[in-house]
Amino acid sequence: MTHRIRQIIYTAILMIIGSILFKTIPMDIFGEDILFDASRHIMIACFVLYVLFLFIKDKSWRIPYFILAFAVLLIISIQRIISNAHNDIGLLLGFVISLIAIIIPRWQEVKEHLTNLK
Repeated sequence: MTHRIRQIIYTAILMIIGSILFKTIPMDIFGEDILFDASRHIMIACFVLYVLFLFIKDKSWRIPYFILAFAVLLIISIQRIISNAHNDIGLLLGFVISLIAIIIPRWQEVKEHLTNLK
């Protein structure tokens, strides 16, 4: 199995664990009408956008891709708030879980980039 596929699988597993901890369990405890549970819509969108990003070979496509990704996540966030499905905490949790799930399997790369910034 290639390194990139392994990273995708680990990221998916971490997002599923985060979803269980911060969406399913709070909904079981506080009921299904809570707004502060982590947004699965955001996590799934981040995962799909992350997988697409991994397969962008041409560096000139990265800026347009980030603009598209930002727009997609913004639209999903606004829709989740308007439909009264989540509040800012729920959306932030979805983003944080996604970010952590993406960073952990790539920790060595992140560490190298942080070291090079010094």
